[in-house]
Amino acid sequence: MSPRLAQSRRAFVAAWILLAAFLVLRTAGRDRGVITDHIEFGRRLLAGLPLYAPYLDDHPLHPVYPPSFGLLTGPFSWLPERGARIAWGLLQVAALGGVGAFLASMLRRTRPALVAARPLVTHTAFALTMVLGARYVLRDTHGGGGNTINLAFALAAFAAAERGRSGLAAAALGFSLATKPTTAFLLPVLLGLGHTRAALGAGFAAALFAVASLLVQGFEQGLADWGRWFEGALAYAGQTDLFAQPHLELPPFTWMNQSLRCAVARFLGTAPDAYAELVPGYVQGVGFAPETTTLVARTLGVALAAATLLLARRMRATLAGRVQALALGLTAGVLLSPISWKAHHTALLPAFHALAVASLLGSRGAQALGAGYFVLCVAGGGDLVGTAVKEWQQSLYLATFGALALWGWLGRSPSDERGAEDPSAV
Repeated sequence: MSPRLAQSRRAFVAAWILLAAFLVLRTAGRDRGVITDHIEFGRRLLAGLPLYAPYLDDHPLHPVYPPSFGLLTGPFSWLPERGARIAWGLLQVAALGGVGAFLASMLRRTRPALVAARPLVTHTAFALTMVLGARYVLRDTHGGGGNTINLAFALAAFAAAERGRSGLAAAALGFSLATKPTTAFLLPVLLGLGHTRAALGAGFAAALFAVASLLVQGFEQGLADWGRWFEGALAYAGQTDLFAQPHLELPPFTWMNQSLRCAVARFLGTAPDAYAELVPGYVQGVGFAPETTTLVARTLGVALAAATLLLARRMRATLAGRVQALALGLTAGVLLSPISWKAHHTALLPAFHALAVASLLGSRGAQALGAGYFVLCVAGGGDLVGTAVKEWQQSLYLATFGALALWGWLGRSPSDERGAEDPSAV
């Protein structure tokens, strides 16, 4: 090992330790945040209590989460709250480390000539990935949302499926789906990539985890809570007027929700005054009826989902293509989900990594997209610009358009500028 490489590795390890300590202390030091709700949700599941009863703010506790989410958070309720916060922070750091290890492994396997010629590229690519995803990682780990944990399970499932360990893949993705089903779109993506047993097994495993939550909570109360969750989730997904109060007190509209359907409602519909007044200089959309904006949003969603699955099938011939399809599917999932808050955008980390690698290889398109994304979606965080400007930024749906740009870039053929490895480009 060259002295330069050894020095770089020591610096990378030191930076990682500092980042991990910062994230854990940041999570542990909060006096509120959703981690408090997570602990209470898990405690109620283990105690056989109603999960969605009012909590600190007199609203239902986590109405958007399925009861099986408590399987993940329940053990933390055995600790004092500060200890639980520290433990949750450590789990978040471990998940982020797992994401980084996955990305580094895939880079070594898909571009061995690049890694051999430029050993520092794994460190540099991950650092750039973290820069592009900084706003989302900080948001997720500060609030304790668990989205990075969810992503780590999904990536572990893909890695296991690639090694032919379908049972392990099914268990990992099934647990991810059961605790927070934001990765549901990966099921058809895995099917398209030829990982049929892993995809079908994940659906079965998710059902088993759901049954496990019934057994833990108690059958009668568990059935009542599952029924409530299904009723609320289906109504939320099918809601026509996104600005109206959702059924069963699920999360009301907020400019922070950067899903595709909210962007369509904003630009084609009309926002009520209560929301428009939050945005300085707000300009109303076209003014179509909610039924029209919903039809447009659903048509676009179906088209995006179909195109993603078609592209995934075309990319599955090589490992590089399948990794690209995974990033494409995760990006599409953020756009298609009814809720895509900033913390949910940690699912874009594999897309950011692909962008970082292409930029290091000299792709001008990737460099321009990365720079533009950072300026428009990352650099102007709410802590820097203030609440009013943050709401203005969110009302423009910059993160939504950024995800669409990433999706379009990833959807290009693997044989394009960042696809099949060209040793001469190293």
